[in-house]
This record gives sequence, structure tokens and C-alpha cells, in this order.
Amino acid sequence: MKTQFPTFVIASIAVSAMAVGPRTSVEDFFAKHVDTSIPELAGIPALMEKGDVKAAEKVFADYVRATMQTDKIIDEWLARKYSPVALSNLTSRAKMVMDYTLVSCRVPHHFADHKVDWLINPTPDKYKEWTRQLNRFDSVMPLGEYYVATHDEAAVPVWMDLVESWLEQSPVPDQKVGSHATDNWRTIDASCRIGNWNRLFPAFLGSPQLTDDFITRYCISVWEHGWRLRAHTTQGNWLLGELDALMQISTFHPYLKDAKEWGPYSRRRRNEEVLNQFYPDGFHYELTTAYHGAVTLGSIALQKFYLKFGPEPSSNLTQRIERMFDVYVRICRPNRTTPSINDGETAPVMQWCGYGAGLFPEREDFKWLASGGRVGKMPDFLSYAFPYAGAIIFRNSWDRDGIWAYMDASPYGRGHQHEDKLNFLLDAYGRVMLTEGGNYIYDDSPMRKYALSTRSHNTIRIDGLDQSQWRTYRWRNEDINKKAEYEFETTPGRDRARAAFKAGYGHQGLKATHDRTALFLKDVEGLTPFFVIVDRVAAPDENKHKFEIIWHCEESDLSITNSTFTADFGKGVGLFSATSASDATITDRKGQKKPYLQGWKPLWIVKPHEDTPIPTPVVEGTFTGARRIVTVLYPFRDGKCPLAGVRASDDPEATDFTLILANGTERKLDEVSASQ
Repeated sequence: MKTQFPTFVIASIAVSAMAVGPRTSVEDFFAKHVDTSIPELAGIPALMEKGDVKAAEKVFADYVRATMQTDKIIDEWLARKYSPVALSNLTSRAKMVMDYTLVSCRVPHHFADHKVDWLINPTPDKYKEWTRQLNRFDSVMPLGEYYVATHDEAAVPVWMDLVESWLEQSPVPDQKVGSHATDNWRTIDASCRIGNWNRLFPAFLGSPQLTDDFITRYCISVWEHGWRLRAHTTQGNWLLGELDALMQISTFHPYLKDAKEWGPYSRRRRNEEVLNQFYPDGFHYELTTAYHGAVTLGSIALQKFYLKFGPEPSSNLTQRIERMFDVYVRICRPNRTTPSINDGETAPVMQWCGYGAGLFPEREDFKWLASGGRVGKMPDFLSYAFPYAGAIIFRNSWDRDGIWAYMDASPYGRGHQHEDKLNFLLDAYGRVMLTEGGNYIYDDSPMRKYALSTRSHNTIRIDGLDQSQWRTYRWRNEDINKKAEYEFETTPGRDRARAAFKAGYGHQGLKATHDRTALFLKDVEGLTPFFVIVDRVAAPDENKHKFEIIWHCEESDLSITNSTFTADFGKGVGLFSATSASDATITDRKGQKKPYLQGWKPLWIVKPHEDTPIPTPVVEGTFTGARRIVTVLYPFRDGKCPLAGVRASDDPEATDFTLILANGTERKLDEVSASQ
């Protein structure tokens, strides 16, 4: 049976600071939402009938105090042993909160009058996420941990005041107001907030300062959170958080009548989403390293939740969690971080594998990466292609100065996508060589649009247009079990991957295609391992079209000739590149602002800052019908590159190419076979 929704209507989505909440009255809460068939609560109706609200609140609050599973909920805080330095750091963070300095999106704001405006936006560009994420109460968490560690009663009135001010300013919206519509009741923020409150409230519950009426008002808001989360389920990582929060509410507040429906519903849906949202190879379907980490942490928390409060975690959940960690092993760069895929991040693989080793002690490769190779066993593979997620990884060793590359042969994904099909990244000899525009704050700025665009990645634009998968892509639930479309083979001497982009370019969907083959040549006589990229562009008309092959280099000294460029990273380490398109031009677009942004590495930060311009050689040429362009990417570390160029036919059906060596000799190779 679905929850019966209240009939109140909110007049406007924008809630003023003068609003008073929670919107549900004490009378309605006790009459409609509290299970007074529980013996300890059975006296509440009679007390309310007599008008003795305070007595009813005392009965209710005493029951909450007596039954809240405090030791289980905050067991990690209770068990924590603090060194003097750790306690000092925790105290400093808690004192910031006690001084009413709250942090959102890594930007602090001090409320000088100790009156928090939960709808304020102090950021220079009015970044909307600052306000929304302030309402999650993330920055208040140190206050609860500090109180558990020190029992400093000075923390309690601050916590109560923060909650009361939020309740007064944030009445729950009407059912008609959608999950994305408000700055303090978006469902993602509501689920994060209630997740934080579910630890903070038990932390402070033993304080004599927590009054009966405060506990009652707080629990009314808990019910309102549950009601909104049940009414407005969304999708993707938001849905996982919403279901987890609803599950917590039903478990920690079983006196709520709706908990009987919310609990089974949230558990069933959450178990279903483990199968719906994760490819069989372990990658989350949003295909971003940042949100893969977020949902992995959420899945770990869910497993721990089940182990503490029941039921037993399913075997499906346990298996999927192991595969989630396996992703970190397989995409690991030589510097032991993840690539920033889509709205991603360069996360520490050692830390993630540490979590994984704790949960799966039999995984020797988790231990090896977590310990920096001191214990466990090195992974027993090198190059790898994710069958479903489509991320293709090339590597020649697990050494920190080894060669590693990534090619995007992935489907478009479920969310947080960039228009970056066939993107190519490269690390070698301890340096990041080919990077990309990465991620940027979620605003409407030109830099955000740049980060999302094809031109901030190492792939191809046609006629000055970006890829436009967004126009036609529609996720279907059955896609989670659909393999990615690519070719891949790996041998000791040679890896080969091939994939294509066919969804069109620009808002009108220019019907041009891009086919890319990446060769990792590890055993060519006289040469150290290097890459050959073969791009085939085509359009179904007789018009002349323009292509741009874009390469973002990490900070380096860039030199360009007619058909080659060299990026010097210092200490003899460099990257040499040559193109077979002899009629093309190569231009460094580092730090370009007009007519559009190009050659930048955005900084993910809200306060005023300077984004980082980076060397960005762009190879420009033309084609009619179809054309093949061969590019050599040769990392070197001895200060000298043995290659001088590459020659290849423009014919898209051709497969051979010729390396031109610096000593004047030539080497003919083939992209399909291993022949030399």
C-alpha cells in the first residue's frame, strides 16, 4: 500500500527565510503517523485529547531515547581512539561549526550573527550547488563526532539551533513540487541530509539539553523526509541514495506507521538497483569515476547496514561490490590514480583497494595495490577491455614508470556524460602526457560547457562541430546487459583496439563518422613501446569537410614542425607525435578564449580562481568522402626520439603505414596484422 500523502499545498517553490516548519503539526503527527498501538506510546491519544501536548511529547521523546539503537548507529565514532593530533584536528573542525562557519562545495562561509540563512548563496558566480549542498549538513558532521569524543555540552545547543533554524526555513514542499525543484528539498540533498541526521541525532540524544519538544519536532521532519523520498524517487546515483535514506528511516524510526511499507519497499528496490545500475563487469552505468566511487561507498555502507540491522546482504550485492572494486584495479594508472572519465576524478587507487582488501581479504591484488606492493600479489594481467563498460586500458607493466593508456569505446552512459567518444589518454615514464579538460563545477559557464564538449578531449571534431550523442541517445534498462561495441586483442608484443562514433556532430546531427584504431606496439625491433592511432573520418556527401584531431598535453614545452610536435616534460622525458596528413596544419591552442575555449584544464573550485592553460596541439585538415589519418605517439625518456615521422595512404581501406626513423631508415608496419 502506498503512503497517504498530506493535502497541504505550498504556494511557491521559493521558500522564504520567514517560513515556519515542519509543516506537519504535532497533532497530525501523533494522530496519523505514530503507531500508538505500541504499548509505550498507547497513552499519547488520551493526552492529546486532554490537550496536554507537553505530556504527550514527553511520552514520545522518552520512547525515542529508550529505543534508538545509538550504539549500533554510531559504533564507529564510539570505537575511535584519537591521537592528540587527531583530536586537535577534530576539535578545530567542530569549533568552526560552533562559530557558525559552514562549508559547502569546499567554500566556507561565516554567519556572523550566528543565524544561518539556509538559502544564502555567497559564491561570486552564484553557484547553485553551494546552497543545495549546504542543506545536506555535511559540514556539521564533525560536531557530532566531537561530542561523542569529548561530551562537550557546548556543542549541543549549536546542533539544536542549526536543526531548528533549518526546520523553520524549510517546510517540506507539496507533492506536486518535483524532486529537482527546490534548493533545500531536492531529493538528493534530502537523502544526504537525513543520512547525516541519522548519525548526528543519536550522537546528541544522550544530552540532557535535548528537550522533548525538540525531539518531537525533529522526528516530525524525519517523517516528512521519508514521505518526500517515497513520493519522488528518481534514477541513477540519486535513487540509490534516496532508497538508502528511506531504509534508514524505516529501521531507526520503526514507530512510524509508514515504516512498515517504506522498509520492504526500499530494500526491494535497492536490491533491484544493484542489478539495474551496474554493468556485469562492475562499472556503474553512469560511467564516471567520481560517481562510481560514490555508489561504491554507498554499497559498502549498505552491506554494513545489512550486517548490523538485517537482513543478511544478498550474494548479488556482495559479488557486485567486489566487481566495483575490481574496476579500480583494471583502470589503475601508473601513478596509482584513476583517470577522470566523464564527470570523474583522479581518485587514489591505493585507498580504494585498501577498502576492497578489508572486505575481500582473499583478493591478493587488492592487497598489493593498497600496500604499494609490500604485500599481496601483483595483478596477473596487463591490458584489459571492459566488455560492457567499454573502457579500454593499455599497459606494458605495473611499474610506476610504465606505459599506460586509455581509449573510450564506451556507450554514452546513464548520466554525467561528456561528448568524448574515442577519447585517448596517455601516461608514460612517470608523467601524465596526454590529459583532457576533465571535470568542472555544475554551472552554466563557458568552462563547464567546454569540459562537457568534444573539444576538451583527445578525439576528433568535424566541421568545427562537437559530437552530439545527446540528441538521439535513450537509455533502456536492458542496455545494462549489452556489450560495448569495439574490437580488442592483446598479445605480448602488440595490443589493438578499434571502435567508432556514428551518432553525428552538432545540434543538427551532421552525418559524419569517426572510426579509431589504437595500436600499442611493444616489440618493434630497436624501438621502445609506443602507440599508433589510425583515424578514419567519413561523410555521405561530396562536400569538403574539415577535421580537427585534438591532443591535450600535460604542462610541458611544446615545439611544432609542419607535421610533428614534441612535448618536453623535463629530465629527458617527452612525447613525439607525427601525422601522416602532410597537407594538415598543427596549431597550439593553449589557453584559447575566442572564438571558443580550447586548451584548458579547468579547476574544480567555486571561489575566484584561474583555470590552467595547457599545450593543446590541434591537427587540422580536410576530406571529401572518407579519409585515413595515421598518428604516431612515441613516449621517450632518454632525451632523444628515434622517430622522425610517419607516412601512410589516405585511402580508408589501406592498413599499412611506414615509420620514418631519425637515422633515415624506414619501417613498414600493418595495423591489422602483426607483420613488419
